[in-house]
Amino acid sequence: MDSDVEVLHQLIYQTIDDAYTGVYGPKAIQYFKDYHSSSQILDDARQGQTMVLELNERIVGTGTICEQNIRRVFISPAFQGRSFGRMVMETLEKKALSMGLHHLNLDASLSSQAFYHHLGYRTREKGYIQVSDDERLDYFYMEKALNASFTDDNEIVSLPGEHVVTRKAEPTDAPAMATINVATWRDSYGKFLPRQLMAELSCSQKQAEIEDFFARWEENQAVALVMESKSGEMMAFIMAGKNHRQDLRYTGEIYNLHVAPAFQSQGIGRYLVYRVCQAFRQRNWNTMMVWALAENPSRPFYEKLGGRVIAQDIGEYRGFTTPVIAYGWNELSICF
Repeated sequence: MDSDVEVLHQLIYQTIDDAYTGVYGPKAIQYFKDYHSSSQILDDARQGQTMVLELNERIVGTGTICEQNIRRVFISPAFQGRSFGRMVMETLEKKALSMGLHHLNLDASLSSQAFYHHLGYRTREKGYIQVSDDERLDYFYMEKALNASFTDDNEIVSLPGEHVVTRKAEPTDAPAMATINVATWRDSYGKFLPRQLMAELSCSQKQAEIEDFFARWEENQAVALVMESKSGEMMAFIMAGKNHRQDLRYTGEIYNLHVAPAFQSQGIGRYLVYRVCQAFRQRNWNTMMVWALAENPSRPFYEKLGGRVIAQDIGEYRGFTTPVIAYGWNELSICF
């Protein structure tokens, strides 16, 4: 941890300047910087639990828990807007539950109150620090009761507009997964894949492919998750397992990731990739890849998650061919 302190110190200062300028006055901003000194970062890390979020060997975020208090949650400005902050908080909350804690509190800045409120934290009181005769630092004291069902197997998470449940996929999910698969193919691929292929596309066809995946579960060392609304409507799924291309030296592979068109652009795909990365890391699988259609308009999604192009090929599906591109991660971050 000691070797990371200066990196965290610079990241925090940069984020304070970016997030608080125009929200707080110069003296309040300096107060924040003094409070988050290198010595305080190190003291809190030694007294509590500090996590760092790494992406391609670069620290891009951090968060700390000391007893029941969440502190120092910062994401580098260049990596904000990707749900990293939410994932850091979920990791800290899981750590709290593993420590036997069921309530957490934190002090939120003016610019971060809405973020924490969205994660289920409730404002208990508003406070301020008089940093000079003509300037004060306003903040909010917030609390949250943790749900003991917040586990890796059946996890309730917050997304814009609603709470959703992520759970392990089962063979009985194949029909609903196939429906989403077909819908996303028609929505995203219909403009560039052959008309005959799209005309022949059917839920029964996709269901058979998904059922074959479940039949080969042990062989693939598979991981599969579905995300559902509270009403039980399936919103997305991900299928993954060991990499079958021995010439590409990556351990894990994402086989399929599909988010129903009505639920796209809400961070769902990113979150499912994060969960698969967690599963891979628990197996000591530290590299991962995925194949994407070259003309897929959503292909930049993997680039934003840090994937780099590692191969190009021609894919074959039901007698039709199309260019495909492989993305790889040489080191999986704690969370995307």
